[in-house]
Amino acid sequence: MKNDELKYYYEHNMSPEHQDISDIDVHYARRRKLYRQCGIPEIAFHDAEILEVGPGGGYNTLAFFHWKCKHVDLVEANPAGIKDMQYLFKEQGIPNDRYSIYECYIEDYENRNKKYDIVIAEGFIQHIENQKEVLDKLTSLLNDKGVIVITCEDKISWFVELMKRLVGWAITQNISEYEKKVQYLAEIFEPQLKQLRGVSKPPADWVRDIILNPEINNEHDLNLISAIKYLGDGFEVLGSSPRMFTDYSWSKDIWSDYKKEYENQFAEKRLSLLMANMCEVILPVEQVQILARHFETIVKAEVEYEQTLDAGRINDILAVMDSMSEIVTDSMPNEFVKVFNEIKDVLLCIKAGKEVKMEKYPDFFTAFGRTQQYISFEKNNYATMDNGIQL
Repeated sequence: MKNDELKYYYEHNMSPEHQDISDIDVHYARRRKLYRQCGIPEIAFHDAEILEVGPGGGYNTLAFFHWKCKHVDLVEANPAGIKDMQYLFKEQGIPNDRYSIYECYIEDYENRNKKYDIVIAEGFIQHIENQKEVLDKLTSLLNDKGVIVITCEDKISWFVELMKRLVGWAITQNISEYEKKVQYLAEIFEPQLKQLRGVSKPPADWVRDIILNPEINNEHDLNLISAIKYLGDGFEVLGSSPRMFTDYSWSKDIWSDYKKEYENQFAEKRLSLLMANMCEVILPVEQVQILARHFETIVKAEVEYEQTLDAGRINDILAVMDSMSEIVTDSMPNEFVKVFNEIKDVLLCIKAGKEVKMEKYPDFFTAFGRTQQYISFEKNNYATMDNGIQL
């Protein structure tokens, strides 16, 4: 079984992974903060053997060189990404002996029993069918006490971007040429992206990847707790971005089941992923579960809309939103309630065949989800004794 996320990139001969690094120190600071949230200090990369899977144009890889890693192996199956990466590294003066590029899927990667201190797999596992195969391969490549960083996503965190995506598909359904769609939507979304401080991806690349890429909008997902459960007892959680979890256990209580506590926290806090820059939301688990089921139904209807452009699917989404409206109004922060209500107005506009002017919806215009989460693990090579103590 192969993951097919790259099929779209092959079709259009592209790698939409460019970033603005005109202020390289800001770029490094963004990556430093990400890894700090994940419990990995900059010094951990010093003299480290690193494997990065799916690096695209290599922009994030630059931080590893800056932090004086020993060597980076880069597994990238997209020829356009490799071309961009090679150009970037040459432009930035990165010596050839600091890295090796392997043009293949991670499933096919052969490394002659080499093991890594740090494995990075960013932005793709949550979208692919063969998650188990890929995670097994990645974890098998780690040294004892090595660190792995992966990305997660679930139906809740995807909601706001999904609704922007629906708008994009609806207003370009009569534009047949792909690049014309990209440029038309880039003009619409550029002012919105500028409202989100810290965005580094060009608007056209964001449109290509988030709005028009059919391979990322499917039934697959991988939330933070699913990742923790899958990696299991052989891995300890180091951290996550955003930092959702708190371990209140006593440092000497080595028997504490902190992963179960993380699961409980996620069940209560999951709606916090709906919107970037929104305060933490903690609700009774029963309410979270009800809303989560509604969001999952909305995702399914939106996927069907993209496949058929059937306005009936918009009716389905509106019906679901109406049925969840009372809980949203009573339980969620007002900043999200306003976005939620504006989304309904936008959908009614699309349903009526009217022109959608996003600037008329200021809260939806400036809203973005906490779409992708990062989580890091340390490989646990301790033996587990019958009494539960790890030695």
